[in-house]
Amino acid sequence: MPSFRKELGKKDLEILDLFTISFSIFRYNFFNFFLIAMICGIPIILTTAYFPPTILDPLKIQTFEDFINWFKNEVNEGFYINTFLSWFLDIISVLSISFLVEVMINKKIRTAFWAIKKSVKVILPAIITSFIYMIIVFFGLAFFIIPGLIFVVLFMFTNNICALRHTWGIDAIKYSASLIKPKFFKALFMLSFIVFFENVFIISFPSAPADTREGLLYYFLSRVLLYLFDTYFKIIIALFFLNRDFVSNSQKLDFD
Repeated sequence: MPSFRKELGKKDLEILDLFTISFSIFRYNFFNFFLIAMICGIPIILTTAYFPPTILDPLKIQTFEDFINWFKNEVNEGFYINTFLSWFLDIISVLSISFLVEVMINKKIRTAFWAIKKSVKVILPAIITSFIYMIIVFFGLAFFIIPGLIFVVLFMFTNNICALRHTWGIDAIKYSASLIKPKFFKALFMLSFIVFFENVFIISFPSAPADTREGLLYYFLSRVLLYLFDTYFKIIIALFFLNRDFVSNSQKLDFD
């Protein structure tokens, strides 16, 4: 596999280049990325099947009070189980993928278990940082909507920073914002594309009644494929972070 370290430090890569290089990384170490996708995805697939969560209907939520009433009266245990598990395993997934991507741009191959082991060592700072991130985004979405969406974009590198730069909490959030600001619309486009693609994929995948064999099979296959796509998108974001980090630091050195 070629080394991408020098290319990442020269200039900000175009979106197409990020997607292309990320696919090369994904392909060269597919087995270990697949393992991470399954280790972090299958528990959620199973708990969602056995403990179906309450689904929020946006048409019924007109005010913040409606949301509170829905949360009090309709949310079931499946919602709490799946929300917590999805959040926790997503952090593990991002951290692990970040570690694999960083070593791969230097022409090294590591295993999924090596990456997960390293992730466990930084999971507590990442969880604390994630709590802070969620509080900021929640208030942004709850009261202003647009600022909340802006925060989501600005803080998209937070977990990558926790993994690769030994920085957490407010410092990680600030650093993410400083890297994203000069390329805000580029980051916005990438996140929008990812969200759009994943939602279109879920909607367009064949389905059947959930209580049938076909329904369970379609559900399982769709989720496995979705987690593979999600892994690829996380590689893109990790590579985007490394590119911005290297370019930003090289510019500082040139300025000094």
